[in-house]
Amino acid sequence: MAAFLLVGGIASSNAQDIDQSKVPAAVKAAFAKAYPKATDVDWEMKGGNYEADFDLGKVDHKATYMGNGKVVSFEKDIPNAQLPAAIVKSIKAKYPKGRIDDVDWINTGGKISYKVDIEGTPDVNVWYGADGKFIKEVAD
Repeated sequence: MAAFLLVGGIASSNAQDIDQSKVPAAVKAAFAKAYPKATDVDWEMKGGNYEADFDLGKVDHKATYMGNGKVVSFEKDIPNAQLPAAIVKSIKAKYPKGRIDDVDWINTGGKISYKVDIEGTPDVNVWYGADGKFIKEVAD
């Protein structure tokens, strides 16, 4: 999991917006089937994968696909109150002056993790596993 997040972090620094016409038909078909009510869809290339940033209702989502239409990962914003208590406790201990700003719930191949943006001195992004274990920290 940590290796995937590290690769994902590197790939995200190389993200490039692309026009929907350049997204393979298999990816567009898989996306349309999974999210028929998606709005405000924007596509990016991240490494060799296709990432759709979109809204469902008023919630931000991302879905990442291989060129053949297979899902790599899915994530969505969640309210801070839905962050597991073990993670909140860890954040309060590790970043006592920090404030939880944004929480993303991430499903990568069936493994759940959380990305938490913390405002403080300095601002950081931290990742935790579903079990509440700290994975990594990246300066924001």
